[in-house]
Amino acid sequence: MHAELPQDDHPPAPLSAAQVTAFWKDFSGQLTALAALDGRAFVEAANALLQRQAPGLSLELEGAPGQDGTRLVVTAHGNIEHFEAAQAVVRQAPPLAGYAVQAFRSRTAGGSFGMRMQDFELSGDDVQVAHYDAGGIIGLALSFTREVPPQMQEHARHMAFILLDHTLGEWDFAVRVGPVEFVDAVADAVPLPQFPAVFDAFQREVLGRTYDFPQEDNDRWISLEVRPRDADEDDAPDLLTFHDSAHALATRADLSYLLTLRFPVDSQASLDSARAAQDALDAELLRQQRGILAFTRMEGMQSRVAAFYVDDPDAVTSLAHQLAAEHAPGLDTALALEYDPSWREYLGMYSAIHRQGRRAAEPAEATA
Repeated sequence: MHAELPQDDHPPAPLSAAQVTAFWKDFSGQLTALAALDGRAFVEAANALLQRQAPGLSLELEGAPGQDGTRLVVTAHGNIEHFEAAQAVVRQAPPLAGYAVQAFRSRTAGGSFGMRMQDFELSGDDVQVAHYDAGGIIGLALSFTREVPPQMQEHARHMAFILLDHTLGEWDFAVRVGPVEFVDAVADAVPLPQFPAVFDAFQREVLGRTYDFPQEDNDRWISLEVRPRDADEDDAPDLLTFHDSAHALATRADLSYLLTLRFPVDSQASLDSARAAQDALDAELLRQQRGILAFTRMEGMQSRVAAFYVDDPDAVTSLAHQLAAEHAPGLDTALALEYDPSWREYLGMYSAIHRQGRRAAEPAEATA
């Protein structure tokens, strides 16, 4: 079973900037009246406004209306298909006096907690969790410490997912957890309330996820040849330059878009122009810590691809077009943008490269 909560049958249409603007205009205009309500009424009224524009999202309140330090949480209820919309709503939030705005539910503070559904109770202490590296994300094996009647097994598993979502937080559970299976028992498991500390340590110490940008003195790159599956035997292989150290940032919540620039190459001059445009974008993103170059790929001698993980898609797209026009004015640059919060593209390459034991630490431009 996968860690994400059930998805819609049809992916939602992207939330437009106009829809986000309309929500915040309505919300800001009614904020004084909303602040006079109690917490429950505030949330109900605010959600009526939000769901006019984004029915897959909800607002939750941490704190009391009108009280300094109160937090507005935009949640997608663990449904990753609505995560892009949640981040768009938060990214475009106006300043709100007395309120902070965040995307996704935080972890539930405190010790064990439980829930009751359909006359069945389950607490965090009833769930044991073991973990493993599932290709750059974390796989889980769950077991129950109490007897669960056969007819309640599926119900109990659904409840365990909800408890996991609250224990790990919405982003960690939906994005950083991969396969989840239920077993009778497993070694090295811990009770669910103790698992967040184990999860964080594994991310940091085993996966190497510091979520800090790599520094020049420890920045690793891997260069290798890649032959496309449909290539003829006589075709020259592609040359991949892979940013191994970018792994420390994988699944960072503010770097959830994959921006790909493709430059046509038919001469040394066009290759130099493509490199200059890529290097300029790389330098500016690093300077602002708004993105990181994940890999470049020379596809024969026909095109050069540069892929970045970035934050604000509109702002970075505009910057990419600007720098391409400045540094590669004669090239017909193609730009593609994909929402990839789980870093599927990058981690797929990372797992394949390290599974083959191919490690190197060459400069970025060694073969590209």
